[in-house]
Amino acid sequence: MSPRQASVHSWRQQAVIWAAALAIITAGVYLSHIRFLGHEWLSRAGCAVVILGLWAALGSILQERVLLGNLRWRRRNAIIRARAALEARENDPDAVERKIDEIEDEFERRAEVLAQGLKLSLGVQEFSLLTTGTFIWGFGDLLIEYLMYQ
Repeated sequence: MSPRQASVHSWRQQAVIWAAALAIITAGVYLSHIRFLGHEWLSRAGCAVVILGLWAALGSILQERVLLGNLRWRRRNAIIRARAALEARENDPDAVERKIDEIEDEFERRAEVLAQGLKLSLGVQEFSLLTTGTFIWGFGDLLIEYLMYQ
């Protein structure tokens, strides 16, 4: 499994999530600018971006579980097939155990590559969404006030 396959979010998914966040922020700026039911819309948009970041993080966690479950299923099937094939042609229990150990080692290596890709994906996109959203949520009303009176 290559590091590219281990990434939770493809670049398209990341682009769509960030496009949604930018659309939310743009709508917040516009609604604040026209003072539609007040001028706090940029702050509200920041809250929505934080929620988007949390949903992206939750999606990453769920996708991690699915990918690891798939990997475990493949490992179990490989062990069953290897055990059946080796026991059918050999009566050497040591050969069966060596093959199972090889399969376990390969599983551990793939699981480690998957975990590294997941950590990187979780660390970059979700952190940046949460940080951006929190900043806008906290200071959006002040930014609008500053922009309105400049």
